[in-house]
Amino acid sequence: MRTFLLAICISLLPLASYAINKEFDYLFATDSWPPYYGATLKDGGFFSVIVKEAYRIQGKKVRILYTSWKRAFELTKQGKYEGILGIYYLPEREKYFLYSSAITHSKQYLFSKISSNISFKTLQDLSPYRIGIVRGYHYSDEFDKADYLSKHEEVSTKKVIKLLLLGRLELIAADRRVMKYYVSTKYHELVNKYKEHPLMLKSITVHLAISKAIPNVEQLHQEFEAGFAIMKKQGLDKAIMLKYGFSP
Repeated sequence: MRTFLLAICISLLPLASYAINKEFDYLFATDSWPPYYGATLKDGGFFSVIVKEAYRIQGKKVRILYTSWKRAFELTKQGKYEGILGIYYLPEREKYFLYSSAITHSKQYLFSKISSNISFKTLQDLSPYRIGIVRGYHYSDEFDKADYLSKHEEVSTKKVIKLLLLGRLELIAADRRVMKYYVSTKYHELVNKYKEHPLMLKSITVHLAISKAIPNVEQLHQEFEAGFAIMKKQGLDKAIMLKYGFSP
């Protein structure tokens, strides 16, 4: 009986796969990074809406899967997902991905609680402190290579902010807008009690990237670029940002 049921299930797999694939043309992945994009944001956030709209203009439907950044990055690199949202441009990643035009930008800083009285001028001054980072994120070449720093990895910015609040970390590295979002929506205890340090780690553009491990990488890239060009010409990208509470 088990063999018979297994045979039925196997025979239905192609039909199930076809039904799923009819719901969308492309499957992209990312983590949650509000206010840019995220599983709990309205319509997935402005970044997700821009990506979907650019493809919709080209007659394509995109599904976005939210997971950990490390998993999204590695599986997109392998071609398991066709694209990854919200990736920084780094030359060494070009062997894995074909980058879109810049969709927005990010500024990364270090944050601490005001009560900790931490001040510094260079990264070398931070060697006594525990610094929270997200696994797989790029912050800056100097910071990422600074093996003299005590860096504690977590799966999300939300988690490192919580550890900062609890006093388990003295500093965290984060995007300025992401930090402000979580403090205002999740961690009210930090309102007016955290400090953004003036040494900016990185100012960098943020993109959609298509996996070079898939055979139609050029097609997906060109479709997005064509749709996005139309959106920018009509001002739709900025209108979407404003609609979702994000200043262009």
